[in-house]
Amino acid sequence: MRFLSLLALLTLAACGSQDRYDYEDPWQNYDPTVKRPTYDETYTPPSEMNADQLVERAIRAESRGRDDQARVDYHQAFRRDRWHDDANRRYQNLMLRNNLFDEVWQEYLDLWQQHPERGDAFWLHMRPMLLRREADMPLVRYKKRSEDDTQRIDELTARSATAADNHDRDGALAALDKALAIADLPALHKLRIELLHPMDYQSLLDEYAERAEENPANGDTLYLHAHVLSLRDAHGALKLLRDAWILELPGYWLRFGIAEICRQLGDDGLDSGADRGSTLGWYACAQAFTERCLKARPDDTEAAALLDWVSRQQARVR
Repeated sequence: MRFLSLLALLTLAACGSQDRYDYEDPWQNYDPTVKRPTYDETYTPPSEMNADQLVERAIRAESRGRDDQARVDYHQAFRRDRWHDDANRRYQNLMLRNNLFDEVWQEYLDLWQQHPERGDAFWLHMRPMLLRREADMPLVRYKKRSEDDTQRIDELTARSATAADNHDRDGALAALDKALAIADLPALHKLRIELLHPMDYQSLLDEYAERAEENPANGDTLYLHAHVLSLRDAHGALKLLRDAWILELPGYWLRFGIAEICRQLGDDGLDSGADRGSTLGWYACAQAFTERCLKARPDDTEAAALLDWVSRQQARVR
């Protein structure tokens, strides 16, 4: 019985083997001279793309309405080059277009706080708020002066400048004090600070810090404090002005001061051979704030001269 079962099983196996599939020999028609591509050789996977290629990929995604994919591509570009200017600007524009201001603001605040010495970090931190406040220039109101007072101030200012050129410091200060008695103007205080600071830095810092504390809602008064501080600590002075600007304190000189210090830091970076992107970041911020100052006061020769200087320095760096 066992023999019959075994015989039946062997017979069944033999019958099944006769229907097996006859596989073609893969090497039968092989020709080593024929190239047979199995993929698109022009395709570069995202993991192998550089920052420029990823930005191009993100732009294509945006054009197809795929902002989510573009956002991923921009972040991939940042992994290759965190300071890629085009990637950062386009990414910020995408975030703002999608009403994600708070998210992009926090992201670049963190970046600046991690790299406070870099001009591009500061510029990219400030840029979203600048775009949001396109018409930002609240001014401090000063007592209106008569034409006679204005003429007298101009005469005393010119006399002070002449005395300073002739190394007559006391005469220059005396003329400024008379002008300040007529009108307590930030521009006059700025000239006074620049005359006094080589010998009286600490007393000036204390004096103008106290004035700022007495007038916490006046951005121009804060500017004078920051202007003294910037003579030895430009980054500390810039942070002081930045904080006041975020709080929307009024003051033309507050905005001018940000531009002035950014220009100074840009010049320092250019002279010391700092990173190109960082230097251009300082100048970009200086340009943005100076242009706003000129919109508010088109005839301001000091702001016009500052913008001209920044433009020429940018050309040097590029």
